[in-house]
Amino acid sequence: IPSKIDSLNSEKEVQAFVKKLKHPFYEQKISEDSVIVYRKFEEFELKKISEFNRNCEYDEDILTKQIAASLKINKSFYKSDFDNNGYTDLLIIGDGHNCASPKGCENCDECEGPEKLKYISCDFSVYSLMNFGNDSINSIDLNFITQSLSLVPKIIDTELGSFIELHKPQEYNYENRKLEIVNRTIPLIYKYGTFIERNTKNKEHEIENIEFIADGCVAGCSEFIISIDSNKNGKFNALNYNWFDKDFSSDLEPYDIDGEFKTIVSTEHFNEIYGIINYLDFPNLDNSYYSGAMHSSSVTLKITFDGGKIKTIKDNGLIGTYGLKRVYEMFYELRFNQEWK
Repeated sequence: IPSKIDSLNSEKEVQAFVKKLKHPFYEQKISEDSVIVYRKFEEFELKKISEFNRNCEYDEDILTKQIAASLKINKSFYKSDFDNNGYTDLLIIGDGHNCASPKGCENCDECEGPEKLKYISCDFSVYSLMNFGNDSINSIDLNFITQSLSLVPKIIDTELGSFIELHKPQEYNYENRKLEIVNRTIPLIYKYGTFIERNTKNKEHEIENIEFIADGCVAGCSEFIISIDSNKNGKFNALNYNWFDKDFSSDLEPYDIDGEFKTIVSTEHFNEIYGIINYLDFPNLDNSYYSGAMHSSSVTLKITFDGGKIKTIKDNGLIGTYGLKRVYEMFYELRFNQEWK
C-alpha cells in the first residue's frame, strides 16, 4: 500500500522525514486514557556505521564496522514490511545526540594533546519506524539496553515475511564492569506489538499461574504485585506509586491507588500475556539480569507450569531480553486496562 516512506530514496529525504517525526518519551497511564509526552527526532542524525567515530572508550565501533562491512550493511536506512500489514516500514541507524562524553576526539588515532579533547556524542541508535498508514508512525528502539554500545542490524527476508538480525560485537558485563567480546546474533521478529526474539521451535507449556512483582526504588518507581492463573483470575496488590486519575494534568497530582483488587482478566489480554510467555521459551531464559543502575526499577517474574514446576526471573533494570521487556510492559499496562474491583 503506497505511503510516504515508499517515496523516500535518498539519505537526505529520509533525514528530512525523520526530523519531523515525534516518538514517545514516556507514558502516564490514567484510566482508559493516557498522557504521552513526546520528544522529536530533531537531533537525530542519520549515519552509516562506517561513519561512526566516537570517543576512544567506545572502541567497539571498530569491531562493529568490521561486522557491518562483512555483512555489506553500508547504508543508514533500510526498508521492509516487518509486520506484514502492507505498509513499508523504515529501519534507521544514526546518532540521537542525546548523550555526550567530556573527553575524547573524533579520531582515536589522533588523541595526543589537550587541544584534541572536546565534547562529542556517545550515542548509537537504531530505530524501526513502523508504518500503519495515514501518517501513523510508531518508533521502536532496537538499542534500548544501552545507547552507547553499537550493533549491526541486518534484514532477513523469508517466505513468511522479514525479520531483523542484530549482530552485537560486544556487551557490557555489569558484574565485573568490563566490555566483553561476544559476537552474538539476536534474531528479532515483530510480534505482540514490538520486536521480540524470534523462536522457530516454539514449545507449548501448560502455564498454571503467572506472578509479576514490581519493586519500588528511591526515585519513586511503581510498586505492585499482579498474578493471573489459568482460569483468568487476576489479583492486583497496589502498593505505591500506581497513579490513576481521569483528570490528571500538570497542575493536578494524580491519585495513587492503594489496596488489593480482583478481576477476571479479559480474554484478549490473557491470551496475549500467556501467549508471549510461551513463545519466549521461558524455561531457557536466564534466572537473573542486572543492569548495575542505581535508581532503576527491578521486577520478578514467577511462572508456575507443567504440574508445579516454577521458573523465576529477577531483572534489575528491566534489561533482560526484548521479549521480557514487552512482558513487563504488559503487566504495567494491566493495572489500568482491566475492571479491577
